[in-house]
Amino acid sequence: MKYTVKYSAIHSFYWSISCSSYSFIAVYLLSKHYSNSGIGVTLAVTNLISALLQPVVAALADRSRKLFLKNFIAFFLAIAGLLAAARFFVPGAPPFLLALLLVLELVILFSLQPLIISLGIRIIDGGVPINFGLARGTGSLAFAVLSVLLGALVERSGPEPLAAVSAALYLVLGILVLTFAKERFRQPRPAESPQPGEEGGIGAGRREPPRPPAFFRKNRRFFLMLAGVTLAFCSHAIIGNYLIQITENVGGTAREMGIASGIAAAVELPAMAFFGTLAKRIRCSTILKSSLFFFLAKALLTLAATSVWTLYAAQVVQACAYAQFIPASVLYVNRIIGKDDAVKGQAFMTSAITLGSVAASLLGGRLLDGPGVFWMLAAGAAAALFGCIVGFFSIQKTEAGAD
Repeated sequence: MKYTVKYSAIHSFYWSISCSSYSFIAVYLLSKHYSNSGIGVTLAVTNLISALLQPVVAALADRSRKLFLKNFIAFFLAIAGLLAAARFFVPGAPPFLLALLLVLELVILFSLQPLIISLGIRIIDGGVPINFGLARGTGSLAFAVLSVLLGALVERSGPEPLAAVSAALYLVLGILVLTFAKERFRQPRPAESPQPGEEGGIGAGRREPPRPPAFFRKNRRFFLMLAGVTLAFCSHAIIGNYLIQITENVGGTAREMGIASGIAAAVELPAMAFFGTLAKRIRCSTILKSSLFFFLAKALLTLAATSVWTLYAAQVVQACAYAQFIPASVLYVNRIIGKDDAVKGQAFMTSAITLGSVAASLLGGRLLDGPGVFWMLAAGAAAALFGCIVGFFSIQKTEAGAD
């Protein structure tokens, strides 16, 4: 229980930073006179660099025998915190410089996401029970509360204080990570802890984790599934990245945007907290397929929204979409991918999600400056539909029972 509380605190502050630095990024860049297309390019660059770095960072952490994973995370959190602080202390700097600082900060933040997940997985593998769903759900609750508060703050004081909030959160998160546990969270060597399906079984010699091409050949259906994930998250990110424009289109402001974002995050807590109970009765592969269907349902409801209240209603579907997908995908990777490659598998899953955001950023910004909000949301719904179809045919059946 102690480590679940500590790990929940880490997720709370990680996702709070995501709220203050990323959730309001469109509001921040609009205040710096960026066009919707310019915002899209900025978001795309951020997500693309992150997608390329995530597997590299994960592989580096896997191979580092002398470096504690938590120290690795804390070091980069310190750099990201300094970048956030720089944005706050030079608000009058050229817009391009401020956007560059924000991009660098977010690249680090996103690249650390699979390592935050691995921090919990490694201690679970060491025999210490952690309720991952509860921890991730607590992060969503923190995101929800902060989203509502920041929406009101931005409405009253503008987006400038957001950078100061992020810098403070980075400081606390770094402390939490460094004090998470005394253990060195290292991946077990294959010779010491062979995994199911590992060549050679017990007593096999030490081998390096496979390079990406070999990993692709070994897990072809997994990578087809990642294509579906990318499409689904293109739809998801279109709504998240341009929520301020969607909210304004139905008559709302930054305050209502904060509430809408908060609703989506708040409903994630119960869904994630009880995921373990659900996964004992239902295959995680089935839950994954169901979540892809609800990504489509949310996209269609958002497309049909005509008022702030109907937009709020669409956000509630997050409980069955994103909130189920995240813990189910973690469990799915652990079961389908060998545990010696678990960090790499999580990184590729995160990269697929990030690539969806890249597509959403470019497509959404261009459509907003062209046909408008309706056609942007229609494109997102189409992406969700194709993602659902690809996912249904590529997700491999797993056994019921939570890890």
